[in-house]
Amino acid sequence: MKKHKLPFSFPSMRKPVLKLPFLSIMSLLPTPYTKIQLGGTKVAVAALGVVAAGFIATFWLTIAGTTHEIIWPTSGAEYSLPYEVGERLAPDAHTPMTASQTLKINLGNTRLDKIDLSGLDLGKSGLDKAFSIQRATTGVTGSSAYLHIGELVMTNSSAPSFSATNSQWGSANLAARVDGHTQEMTIDATVPQIIIDSDRGAGTYTASNSVVDRVIIEIDSSSGASVGQLIMSDLDAHTGAFSFDYTKIGILSIDATNSFGSGNGIDVASFVVADSVSSRAVQDSLVDTPINVR
Repeated sequence: MKKHKLPFSFPSMRKPVLKLPFLSIMSLLPTPYTKIQLGGTKVAVAALGVVAAGFIATFWLTIAGTTHEIIWPTSGAEYSLPYEVGERLAPDAHTPMTASQTLKINLGNTRLDKIDLSGLDLGKSGLDKAFSIQRATTGVTGSSAYLHIGELVMTNSSAPSFSATNSQWGSANLAARVDGHTQEMTIDATVPQIIIDSDRGAGTYTASNSVVDRVIIEIDSSSGASVGQLIMSDLDAHTGAFSFDYTKIGILSIDATNSFGSGNGIDVASFVVADSVSSRAVQDSLVDTPINVR
């Protein structure tokens, strides 16, 4: 029987074969037969990797080896003037979860031209002193362990109370407005005039426009310390006293722009100068008036 051919035909069908380039780690490594080609893709990627690794290592070492210096007058630190780099203070025992905001000035046997404190807002619940001049609690004793100040000027400042003990003031001008006061200062004509005029080798230290819980000036040497001028301007405390202890001052001025009072009335003294304070000349113009500093 004769076969008839169809007028059309189908092409032969073949199974598709998917070919992928063979990749392996070994193909990326050089071999004895590899040609060195500068500027190739592999070389560029390797160079970038080395640079990135070096940058990361340098950055980590810089962070690990760097310490943040606390520079005067950052709060929450103590400074042994005339050195300006301070040390962080531990948190207050009453609020251990909160970092300290105290500004503490440690004065050893040193000589300063001026300490200027201005525009400071003070106070913290539980503190009995917002500003204090005091001896260190241990190892500082004797007739020379005082803060010698040529001139102390306080203006436009306020606090619930003020107290002064164990001091000698050449001349004192007291004219603050107070919610009751006790003035028991001893008049002593032998108290010398403190003169600290030479600024040679002395530094000036300023703290201004800051918020701290308190300011402490501490005498850390039995030889005492000397400051030409201590200026206190616009220091305002809502809690705690201004306390002066172990000071020898040539001229002290607390003028009528200052206010001290706890709101207990003028029959309860908010401004107290004890009989352990002696002075050669006193101008007492303290004005009793109801004041409640809060």
